[in-house]
Amino acid sequence: MTSVVVNVHTHAATHVASNVLRSIRQIIKGCGLSTAKMLDQWAVLEAGVATWLETGDLEALILEVYDPSDRVDDRRGRFDFTIDYSYYRDGDGELWLDPDTVRRTILKNGSYPSACEYRFVATTKPGRPNVDGWSSTTLRSTAGLERHTVGTAVGGGSLGASLAYYRRSS
Repeated sequence: MTSVVVNVHTHAATHVASNVLRSIRQIIKGCGLSTAKMLDQWAVLEAGVATWLETGDLEALILEVYDPSDRVDDRRGRFDFTIDYSYYRDGDGELWLDPDTVRRTILKNGSYPSACEYRFVATTKPGRPNVDGWSSTTLRSTAGLERHTVGTAVGGGSLGASLAYYRRSS
């Protein structure tokens, strides 16, 4: 008798981590920002996201966009990939990505001035393992920004990553 054991959670965590990061890269590029900073940080981003998805400690990966030249209010926008660990409990391990969700988000959000910068913030559960290259910080306020929920953009096994974006209120 031969048996095969597949760790579906590990495959799902790797899939979701890779595709959330690819989606963020698509957002950065599509909103007119340079991807150079992200590509320089890719290994650190991937290590943190993959580790915390595997341990169940990642709550969200957030891309904050800001204008460092604005000393009054530097906030320009934000994109949240919120993790749901029970997205598809009875799933068959299917791995998927919805690129249209990301494309629509970019179109709805619009572009940013070239002076804008961005940073990545991971919200995690207390007691999560430390990952080299990541440090503690606080999120910028979302006061004056309007939140728009888009839907689930990436799925794998029981993991899902929903996407929301924030832009200035009109």
